[in-house]
Amino acid sequence: MTHINCGCDEKRRDFLKKVGKSGLALGFMGLSMQSDIFVQRAFGEVPRKNALYDCALQIFFSGGPSQTDTWDPKPGENVNQFNTINLGVNDKYGNPIQISEVFPNLANLVMNDANVGLGLLRSMSHGSNSHGNGQQYMNCFWKGTTFADMYPSTAAVMAYYFQGSGLGIPAVVINGSNGRQVNDAKQSRCPTALQVNAGSGQGSNRVVQALGLPPGVDAQRYARRQNLLTKLNARFLSQRPDQLAKDFDKATRDAIDIAAKGDAARAFDLTGTPLVPGANNGVRQRLTQAAKLLTAGIPYVACGIGGNDSHSNNMRTIRRNWGQEVDQGVVEVINRIKNSGKRCLILMGGEFGRTPEGKVPRGVDGRDHWGDGFSWAMVSVNQPLFKTGAWGDTGPRGTFRVRDNNLVDPVEPKDLGALLYRSMGFQVGLEVAYDVPLNARDAPPVDRMNNGTALMKYFGLTA
Repeated sequence: MTHINCGCDEKRRDFLKKVGKSGLALGFMGLSMQSDIFVQRAFGEVPRKNALYDCALQIFFSGGPSQTDTWDPKPGENVNQFNTINLGVNDKYGNPIQISEVFPNLANLVMNDANVGLGLLRSMSHGSNSHGNGQQYMNCFWKGTTFADMYPSTAAVMAYYFQGSGLGIPAVVINGSNGRQVNDAKQSRCPTALQVNAGSGQGSNRVVQALGLPPGVDAQRYARRQNLLTKLNARFLSQRPDQLAKDFDKATRDAIDIAAKGDAARAFDLTGTPLVPGANNGVRQRLTQAAKLLTAGIPYVACGIGGNDSHSNNMRTIRRNWGQEVDQGVVEVINRIKNSGKRCLILMGGEFGRTPEGKVPRGVDGRDHWGDGFSWAMVSVNQPLFKTGAWGDTGPRGTFRVRDNNLVDPVEPKDLGALLYRSMGFQVGLEVAYDVPLNARDAPPVDRMNNGTALMKYFGLTA
């Protein structure tokens, strides 16, 4: 390929970014997304291998939700505030899996619908009780600020991996309670996900606006513009037959195709789409938007549900955020995805959990921060290999911790990250082809030394 006074691959990458961001020659077409497509094509698409899911939804519960009142209840103990539902299957240790009574609809799906499975990670640990640090760790699957400051967020990694996919949009972050650094390239050359508002607010996003035809331009006028640009590009390509020019031309044609078809723009339009049920209208809009994007073909979506910092009014918080937003709203999202035929992995969790004993034995309805022995949940949709199960044991009162050397089968952020990426077909840590471009070097988006393979095997996702 002909390099344009670049001298080396690093300089070429910087040049590509500058040219891509400039949006050269495309202003009159109204196609700002063309620059992103150009950079993606110049960097090359990342092939998927052994992909088990078509898409993923990550729902972040900012504030740190209580594991004791959701996924890791302790029946018969005075730390328990809710009754439980027995799912009829055993955990990794031969004990019945029980979840909180606030999940009757989800439990019914898991027990009676072969297309829906539930996976519980009840021994998550990173050791921090800081909101900011915990959110940063769980939004990039690294613990420790040295690494979490360096490695890109999950949304940015997915934007890199899925380039060229998803109606031209590889990843989307829906604003609202996402936690710290949900969409940050940090010290990497990864792109970032398209970040939007749900509902009426999305119309003000200039990138979303660019997914359709420019204002005042109809299809015929747009076609005339396209023909003119095609002639201009043809003349340029005849003089510059190198790969860089071809990448730019193909990105232009892809961007035109995205805008002309309008499929991407329609995926963001909630007009006429019934909102999923729930307590908070903003959450309902986010979840409805997420379901529509995923079923339309966007491969990765992240959104959030806030208000989980329950130092007081814990029971009310659980009933609202989990009994309504999840057991009603997320269950409807699951049904919409299931009916679309998409294979989807849904992750739900926050920056940490809440103290299992906390203030409850003292008669106070509240729990404090707990970064060692908390829970994340996975819902598998339309993947027959997935096996409902629960990994990790926090003891009879939920107090087992890594620092006390008694937490059974601890799960670090890197382990969950490896499971997510590999389930999506990106064999991180196993093959260098799936390293991501840090500024200093290429490296996996999670620590190579992880327990992702064991988790996948337990949940039926590997042979």
